[in-house]
Amino acid sequence: MAAVKDPYARRLLNRLSTWFPVLLLASLAMLTYWLDAQVKGGGRDARTGPGDPDYFLEDFAATSFGKDGSVIQHLAAKKLAHYPDGQPTLVEAPHLTDTQPGKPPMRVRADSGSVSGDNEHVYLTGNVVLERDAAAGRGKITLASEYLHVQPKLERADTDRRVTITDATGTHAGGALVVDNKARTLKLSNGVTGEIRPASR
Repeated sequence: MAAVKDPYARRLLNRLSTWFPVLLLASLAMLTYWLDAQVKGGGRDARTGPGDPDYFLEDFAATSFGKDGSVIQHLAAKKLAHYPDGQPTLVEAPHLTDTQPGKPPMRVRADSGSVSGDNEHVYLTGNVVLERDAAAGRGKITLASEYLHVQPKLERADTDRRVTITDATGTHAGGALVVDNKARTLKLSNGVTGEIRPASR
């Protein structure tokens, strides 16, 4: 990993490790777990052939509410196809939003995604964008890549593709990224570059 000597860059990477929305992506895994339970409880349709989904949703949205009735999580996608026998669940154009009280809103979107049969792994591919809105004392942060692998239960995420992190003060990029929410670490590697904008006066 390239050494990050600039104090600002170190602060940025430390701050990113506290907001990276690994847990937000857990909602996608939880939805597939719920679908799996519904299908098993109802029995698989005998007309479903090998390789066919046993359950699918189109143009759907799932919303989680807080105790006061406010929306705290929202998942929408063009299509979700659930497959039997531990095969991955496929999702087209997933868009997840987290609006927990007291925290800045976060959004994750991608062209497509999949969830492993055991719900331990979420894979996002194509125009993956993660955003955290500005909040008191903190600016907006955007992370963009073409691929992201997330392990919700372990609170880990990684990519071996080019990733760019941008906030109000600059842009940092690298050829790979590993995030560990539990350890509160974020590592950029493989040709790390950065550009820090001068502070406005």
